[in-house]
Amino acid sequence: MEGGIRIAGAIVIPEGDGNETVTLLNASNRDVDLTGWAIANKVKQRYKLQGFIQPGQFMSIPIIGQSSGFLRNKGDIITLLDQRGLKVDGVSYTKHQVKPGWTVLF
Repeated sequence: MEGGIRIAGAIVIPEGDGNETVTLLNASNRDVDLTGWAIANKVKQRYKLQGFIQPGQFMSIPIIGQSSGFLRNKGDIITLLDQRGLKVDGVSYTKHQVKPGWTVLF
């Protein structure tokens, strides 16, 4: 079941007062409860998730409260962890893919 959740994109440098975001896709045929799940970066910081993602739906998650920037502008690794802390999906990007206000697609 958890294998149906994928990292679809990320806004690394938001425009204006916006937040960095990570967008997930539920490719499965069932609702998935993200309570207890987390997004992690290369330096192992974790951002906790909550809520349900419906089948076939995208969910954009604003990264709020990370004073130094959760996603690194020079490139980073984004890992999706389930409620047990196990890796469900992982992606990476380089500084050449990052443009202000644009979504990096995975």
